[in-house]
Amino acid sequence: MSDGEVEPAEAHDQYLRAFRHPSVSRDQLRDLLDAVNAFLDTITPKEGEVTPRGGWAPESTAMAFQIGRAVEQVLSEREDADRELVRRRDIRDRLVAALDAVLDCLRTLPDLAEAEVALGTICVNEGFQVYEDGAVRSTAQQEACADAGLLERRRVELDEQMTAAVAARTGLVDDTTDLIRERLGVADVGIPWVILAATQGGLDVSEPFEFAADHLPDGELRDLMVQLVTDIELARTLEEPARPLR
Repeated sequence: MSDGEVEPAEAHDQYLRAFRHPSVSRDQLRDLLDAVNAFLDTITPKEGEVTPRGGWAPESTAMAFQIGRAVEQVLSEREDADRELVRRRDIRDRLVAALDAVLDCLRTLPDLAEAEVALGTICVNEGFQVYEDGAVRSTAQQEACADAGLLERRRVELDEQMTAAVAARTGLVDDTTDLIRERLGVADVGIPWVILAATQGGLDVSEPFEFAADHLPDGELRDLMVQLVTDIELARTLEEPARPLR
């Protein structure tokens, strides 16, 4: 190679540095790639055509190939960056949705539980039996000393209120559990993929789940919070380079 000529690898790096500059738009890169491909099309031998030894404009051809490869690489890098940005935003959105659901449940559940307990107390004080699903039943003692019609109307009234109160509480817990499982990608086995990606990306989301586990009543939702905290701790131990979720 003569003095002043640039090695192909060095030329490729120079093109990459130029094309990676933020001021170079994607449309400009595509236009340049179209122009390069058009040029290469014009010098590609057609059927039956005889080309000179070394081809048409060998130096220009080599430069066009270098430019084309560099443009394609930079466009691919930008597409990869776009996909990574979408992935990170999806992870953040999923975490926010899950954490909002937990906090909403923690804020709402005490009022629902208090209303349920108050209503259950009324039922018991009036001599009714209250079941886990909220069903209210009269007792033999009530039936022996009360007007049957009045007793049944009161039982139905309390039964409707009590079952509605239980349904509101259990519905909130069940809906919250389902939403968190869906948003975080919780499966029967393994660390949820959102938790794994967030933890390896440098985010620590264990505190709100620990707080929820400490304040939720026993049940599936609390068990899920405990499991998520365990999953986060396990994800921290995995050896994989962290990619900050900025």
